Amino acid sequence: MPVIPGYEDDPLVDGAYLTDEPLFWACHLLQCTNGVEEPLCAGFGVSKDDLLQFFERVSAQHRWPVLSVPLSAGHVLHVLYRNLPGEGGYDYLLHRPDWTATVPLARVEGCFRGPGLCWPELLAVAHKAAEVGSAARLDPQTFLLLLPIMSDADLPEDADDVLAAMLTACGATGETGALARILLEEQSCWGPQPWTLTPAGRISESRYAFRRPGEMSSDMLAQVSLLLGPGGNA
Repeated sequence: MPVIPGYEDDPLVDGAYLTDEPLFWACHLLQCTNGVEEPLCAGFGVSKDDLLQFFERVSAQHRWPVLSVPLSAGHVLHVLYRNLPGEGGYDYLLHRPDWTATVPLARVEGCFRGPGLCWPELLAVAHKAAEVGSAARLDPQTFLLLLPIMSDADLPEDADDVLAAMLTACGATGETGALARILLEEQSCWGPQPWTLTPAGRISESRYAFRRPGEMSSDMLAQVSLLLGPGGNA
């Protein structure tokens, strides 16, 4: 595990071993349904008992899974399961090895902060993560990993179909179309939110977001927009 500033004394483990298990994705997407299991059970064709057992596994206090998405110029977006007793949550953190601190993009918990990115940025990051030469236009695991912090009030008409395909690619065998519609209607803790493109970068209009003036410096706002955008350079 790479060192993540602020979490040096926590029991972090590389969560890459989880990504080939469909139950992991059903469990991870509980963030998008505010903990409601039924649509995820129907979409992934799993039982509620199996889903809850897996949730207990990834929420164990002695192991905090971290899944990481490489960006450009050595930047990484870490998705960290913060399994504190009574204070659990999910931290989405931007980092680079030479930084002394992380930059939070979103936090999914009772006192949530976000959203962290919009639909075009989700597509751009998942596109960059797709294997070179692969027929896949988007990397499904990256797409679903970051879906819980996506919010956008202006989704394209094919958004349901795109998400349904990502769900199927990650092992969903049930009603993926219906699940995709529910996930995009709910959009995690904050619901659909507008974004504004400014000279300083893309800014969320949600008062709970880190990506807005007063919460993030203008330089970092611009850098985040470059890293998450189609060019991906910062």
